[in-house]
Amino acid sequence: MITAPAISPVLKIAAGSILVGIVVLGLKTLAWWMTGSIALLSDALESTVNVVTAIAALIAIRVAALPADANHPYGHHKAELFSAVLEGVMIIIAALLIMREAYHGLMAPRVLDAPLQGLLVNGAASAINAFWCWVLISQGRKRRSPALTADGHHLLSDVISSIGVTFGVLLAIETGWAVLDPALAG
Repeated sequence: MITAPAISPVLKIAAGSILVGIVVLGLKTLAWWMTGSIALLSDALESTVNVVTAIAALIAIRVAALPADANHPYGHHKAELFSAVLEGVMIIIAALLIMREAYHGLMAPRVLDAPLQGLLVNGAASAINAFWCWVLISQGRKRRSPALTADGHHLLSDVISSIGVTFGVLLAIETGWAVLDPALAG
């Protein structure tokens, strides 16, 4: 009888990142849709990067687990490092897209719809991300996985920027200065 190989804990965590990323992306997209906030749209765009890089990390971890062969006599472990580099490239692409949206929002600022409800939804997404970045960083270190650790640090930066976005949107609401919302997105 042939049995399937056991799925490693690192692969399970990497697969969990995809699921968490999709849930967070959905929540942040909902928060943007509820409010029309360019700053919350930038948060959702960043979450798109999280999903793409989580998929790349899963692939890299699978490749890294392959045994050494004639073309790779020392193994495939460097595949995880490529995943970490891809993560950096994706962050730059997201930043460019966010700056484009911020520019358009600065040219035509608008009052936000249902901003407090949107911020609550975005806050829930950030809480999920905060928990998951802790899981990724701690498990990445424990299991010596550069891909998981890089993904965790990326999520941590996302959590920090989401906190800044929240304060900025609250400031835009309090002052009534609609231009603050797109200014904060960039």
